[in-house]
Amino acid sequence: MLAEALRTAKRAKIAVLLVPGIGTTKELLRAAGMGLHIVRIAVHCTEADISQQHFEAAKKAGLEAVGFLMMAHSQPPAVLAEQAKLMESYGADCVYVVDSAGAMLPHDAAARVAALCEAISIPVGFHAHNNLGVAVGNTLATLEAGASQIDGTLRSLGAGAGNAPTEVLVAALKKLGLAPDYDLFRLADLAEEVVAPLRPSQMIIDRDSLVLGYAGVYSSFLLHARHAAEKFGLDPREILIEMGQRQAIAGQEDWLLDVAVELAQKK
Repeated sequence: MLAEALRTAKRAKIAVLLVPGIGTTKELLRAAGMGLHIVRIAVHCTEADISQQHFEAAKKAGLEAVGFLMMAHSQPPAVLAEQAKLMESYGADCVYVVDSAGAMLPHDAAARVAALCEAISIPVGFHAHNNLGVAVGNTLATLEAGASQIDGTLRSLGAGAGNAPTEVLVAALKKLGLAPDYDLFRLADLAEEVVAPLRPSQMIIDRDSLVLGYAGVYSSFLLHARHAAEKFGLDPREILIEMGQRQAIAGQEDWLLDVAVELAQKK
């Protein structure tokens, strides 16, 4: 996939996402040797300290290195700012506030981005998910707060209810006078004619993605919650809400069974 992207792209920089422990410096250096431009090093927003070797390897290989503080809704702005400082000290070129669960509202997103902008001297980015229907609004709020990099995906292609739809985001930016050179019609055509047919179902805010955003849990929990709910006669939404209250993070999906047992015993 990487080779095809590098072969095809004429102007765009190609990036990969690396989660330390799933991806290693060995894979990172291999990708760099293929001509990769950017690596996004993604960790839970309290675990920046596990990313040092990956940032150092990326910079040594000549890559642009971006820090991704995932599940950023779960920590206050001051905690995120300290984590961003660590990433900056490791060589990060930019640090992102990442709303992995689509749980933020505009004031949440703006406050976190503003805290990073005050704490570090490198650019700050924002990555939205649309589980509560405010991905574009959140992104615009972070621009006002000082973000200089923002993410979007055509037709919202992404986890949960998807990311901020690029075509909608560009339309809003053009109305603000911030994206005069972007071809809105071509982006909309690409979303409609190329990206949409790739999916058997379209990105919508259904009851599952809604509860993920409301509970503040990652989309990888959903299937596990359904299985546990069926086994113990529960509503999967009950389990997801409880997991959110316990601030569960990606990688703790097996915890769902324990939580389901506890909830079933209370009935």
